[in-house]
Amino acid sequence: MRTLALPVLLIGMSASVSAQAEAEQGSQVIAVDEPALPDTDELTLILTELTSPKPAYRLGVQLFEAGRYADAEQAWLRAHFLSEDPTLLVAIADTRQRRDDEPGAVAMLERYLVDRPDAPDRASIEARIATLLESPAQLVVRSLEPGHAILLDGVPVPQKTPATLEVGPGTHTVVVVGDGQQVGEETVQVGFGEVKELSFTPQTQSDVILEETDEARLQAELAKEREDRTIRKAVIATGSIAAASLVTGTVLGFVALKKERDYRDDPSARTADQGERIALFADLSFGLAALSAITSFTLFMTNKNKRKRERQTANLRIETRGAGATATLRF
Repeated sequence: MRTLALPVLLIGMSASVSAQAEAEQGSQVIAVDEPALPDTDELTLILTELTSPKPAYRLGVQLFEAGRYADAEQAWLRAHFLSEDPTLLVAIADTRQRRDDEPGAVAMLERYLVDRPDAPDRASIEARIATLLESPAQLVVRSLEPGHAILLDGVPVPQKTPATLEVGPGTHTVVVVGDGQQVGEETVQVGFGEVKELSFTPQTQSDVILEETDEARLQAELAKEREDRTIRKAVIATGSIAAASLVTGTVLGFVALKKERDYRDDPSARTADQGERIALFADLSFGLAALSAITSFTLFMTNKNKRKRERQTANLRIETRGAGATATLRF
């Protein structure tokens, strides 16, 4: 029965096309159902029986439009095998890119340029390859218990497990920390566009030691004090500007009102100009006062909220054996 799948599919497609042509020629439009696409197993059998590239190409188009990109790739690979048409390699690259397989797409595009050295679209294909080569890799980091902190190449990241991290091609070290204790560490090599999954359990081997030392706490406190001192200076400075601008605006406002009374008693162009200039400066002073006050309040609240979050977390000291590198983390 399965050997009849290809003839039945082709006959059904031909009947559909003929019926649609007759419907267009007649006075009435007849709706004709398109034949169902084969599933993956049927597709494999059908493609092995094909000896002409055109049916394989058309089948690939239908599968691509249906969002079945892996099956469309298989159909176009068969069409390319039968025809050796290099343009099909670009179509195959499209299916791979739709499936987030950037390395596979680049491989097909580079092969296209080799098989077709006089390609008229060489410039656009090379630009597409260059763009794909800039695609970041992804590290999918999971832990047995969710919500663990992540250290990527010695730097804490804001995401907690489970998380997907975008990284550049190359070697990266991921450390997972939970409840003040190290969960695990893994060093991986990734290429552009590659997706690699990392799963951590308490049994994951690691050469990283977590320590909370007096020196680490002292350094953290000193850094926090310097930052608080800087923020306090900024808050005082902007608050002082707001107060001075408010006083200046108030004084200029009274002067402007006096000029307005003088103008009503003795109207003149000179008095009017002076009143308008003073009123303008008063408005500018009030605007600067409002802006400075908002800035001062924002700085104060931002620092206050930051300190509140830090009080709810632990300061950890991470020391890496062998490499001699240290880092202070705040999760």
